[in-house]
Amino acid sequence: MDMKTSPVITALLAALVITLAASTLRAGETPKVSDLAGDWQGTNRFTGISYEEASQKKVAPQDVKVELRIIPDGKVTGSVGGAELRDCAVGLNRGWLGRLLNIETDFIIRGSMAGSVAAGSANETNTINVPFNVQGNGMKGSVFVILPYKYPYPILNLRLSR
Repeated sequence: MDMKTSPVITALLAALVITLAASTLRAGETPKVSDLAGDWQGTNRFTGISYEEASQKKVAPQDVKVELRIIPDGKVTGSVGGAELRDCAVGLNRGWLGRLLNIETDFIIRGSMAGSVAAGSANETNTINVPFNVQGNGMKGSVFVILPYKYPYPILNLRLSR
């Protein structure tokens, strides 16, 4: 069987291969956790530790100060309002293909948070995930509380700067 391809299909395939190769090289710039080292701070809007707190107005939406210190080895300390971060570490959250397809974020902080974030909120220890990207001198992401048998609940949009 003799298969013939048109010049248009050949040109389209060549363009696709070149585009994929260029995108892969551009997306292949792997960020480093050590580049995040330093102090990050900002004021962010907090609405409640859980859907119940937010929907039943148990906590008045309010601005809280967020302070993070990232050590070059990836350990993270700091606070979200009045709650203290405990046993937190930052790591890579995606590889080159995820960056190419814009899936997930470059980094994620995993650990726990103990105490009351703001007046009226739960005073307990919660597991948290903080997926984020770095844009210029800023950090942009979200803080999620991980509750057993429930979908992660976002408690604030994170906007920090050095």
